[in-house]
Amino acid sequence: MLDHMDVEDDEQGTVRKRGGKRRWVIAGGATVVAVVVAVGLVLAQSGPQGIAAPRTCHTAAHGTAPSSAPAKGAQAPAGTAPAADFDGDGHPDLAMGALGDVENGSGGGSIAVAYGSGEGTGLARCQYLTQNDAGIPGEARDEAFFGSDVVARDFDGDGYTDLATAVFDWKPSVIIMWGSPDGLKSAVRVPGTDGSHVSWALDPILEEQLVAGDFDGDGHADLVFGLASNRGLLKGPFKRDGTPAGTGPVSAPRRPAKDIDTANYRGLVAGDLDGDGADELMAFHHDKPLGTARFEERRPVSYFHARGGGFAQPDDIDLPDAAAGAVGDVDGDGVADLVLSPRRGKASHSSVTVVYGSKAGPGKGKRSTTIDRDTPGVPGEEPQDEDAAFISLDTGDLNGDGYADVAAGSPRSEEYAKPGPEQVLLLLGGPNGLTGEGARVIDAGDIGGEKSARATFGISVRLVDMDGDHRADLTVAAPGDDKIRSSAWLLPGTDQGLSTGGVTRLYGDSFERTGKLDLYMGGGGIAR
Repeated sequence: MLDHMDVEDDEQGTVRKRGGKRRWVIAGGATVVAVVVAVGLVLAQSGPQGIAAPRTCHTAAHGTAPSSAPAKGAQAPAGTAPAADFDGDGHPDLAMGALGDVENGSGGGSIAVAYGSGEGTGLARCQYLTQNDAGIPGEARDEAFFGSDVVARDFDGDGYTDLATAVFDWKPSVIIMWGSPDGLKSAVRVPGTDGSHVSWALDPILEEQLVAGDFDGDGHADLVFGLASNRGLLKGPFKRDGTPAGTGPVSAPRRPAKDIDTANYRGLVAGDLDGDGADELMAFHHDKPLGTARFEERRPVSYFHARGGGFAQPDDIDLPDAAAGAVGDVDGDGVADLVLSPRRGKASHSSVTVVYGSKAGPGKGKRSTTIDRDTPGVPGEEPQDEDAAFISLDTGDLNGDGYADVAAGSPRSEEYAKPGPEQVLLLLGGPNGLTGEGARVIDAGDIGGEKSARATFGISVRLVDMDGDHRADLTVAAPGDDKIRSSAWLLPGTDQGLSTGGVTRLYGDSFERTGKLDLYMGGGGIAR
């Protein structure tokens, strides 16, 4: 049976360990940082040992999925992130970053990998990865945050999806775990990785981000790890020793405002928004001057495209302030669109904005659209507090109609956030783009969990077709906290949209068998 631990609502005195990005407090120019980075040598390579093999999962089921024939001729909409298949069996897999403790390391971080079986949301095997594994470079240590960003692509071109993650043991670097017929089996540290050098950013060495895409349009997966770095672009294909085919510069984002001396470096998103065959890069930042009201906080989104073997920021693309983003073709015109969780001004924190892609670039064609709870067809009332904010987004085709749909998670993940509904909003794409028609709201209570449980339900969401029926299935992570154990749910997509029957639920001890560690599963994101 599914179970849950009750928690009192008034936890204001408790500092909650969260997944998601590490959070720093800015006040009067002073920064309170809980991480101390040691200066030392980066361990170059792993030994000959392999990664511990996957094993049987411990999962729970909820309801029965309706039968649904595969959608005919359906193809993934442009811009949606490809499904991962680490063992090459044709069944998509999932990898979730978990920023909790590991043996020998408080905040050492881990990765939970779930291998698809091809039978609905059922899973074949589970794998638990940490730097305590002899086959993974480095050693588990306090606040290394292994798994803080996870991305899945075939980095060496051998036909198996590989998994890359950021890690902060000694200094920021990247580890790639190689796919094989047995799944993720060996790993290597990418040599020569460089952190960001943005002059106005707040300690960027502690807030480094990782994203994958084909940024030069050559058909090989690349990585970006470091803004304002001469080698922030790591070009594929990668050799098995982790060496990239080349590197390139990534220019620094423009300062959010002239009076801003420091700002948080919040995340990266990649996608081809002009249809030229090469992905562009979007970088998210956040500044909060002392005494600023939340609706006035600046959250600029910087846009970069490939130029001269690296990246540059054009002058004619202006994107709205936002806290998170994803890419997918919601109107079916063949060019991917940018989906944002808008901030600043009159935009609700529980709304979604689409900046439509075009051959001239994002925002140069069809007018942007914002969907909120007041949009016809969107269920539920507008939340009356700003803690009910969408911070995670993904796109995929839930019903097999060829248009990208959107999942937006509202987990109330900030420390001391007001208790209230933790939900995922589902919006359907169509020939007119994103609308409220057919929209749905899902919370944990709909799928065997507890409503308003303060479990950070929706801190990470992923839409990927797990069973090959050409309809995306939804994965929702709820990392929990010190009192609520971590969970993740897999919900099947059908021709009628998302189903709350046939749900598979994963727990932290689906991976870490002792049940003694707080995994905060999905707090480091779900690989895409």
